Amino acid sequence: MGWLLFVSGALATFRLSHLVARERGPFSVFERIRNALPRGRGSAQEWLSCIFCFSLTASAVICALLWTGGLRLTLQEWAVHWLGFSAVALIVNKSLRFDK
Repeated sequence: MGWLLFVSGALATFRLSHLVARERGPFSVFERIRNALPRGRGSAQEWLSCIFCFSLTASAVICALLWTGGLRLTLQEWAVHWLGFSAVALIVNKSLRFDK
């Protein structure tokens, strides 16, 4: 995997994570989904509202999309990219002060 694909995957992870965890979305769809879920510690609502939590899911989705697009990685490479995409997304989130 080249550096451009890695950076693109990491930025896509950030965008997806921020969209689901922080934004209202078109017709407030993401906000409605977050508010419809049960609340509480360790709940699905907390998972969707936390960019740190959801970025792991978003990075897995991006890795799966890359795999279905023809990128073949070993299990070890997949794990490193999965965690790397999430880490870069969180660094971008923190550096741009999106996290309050």
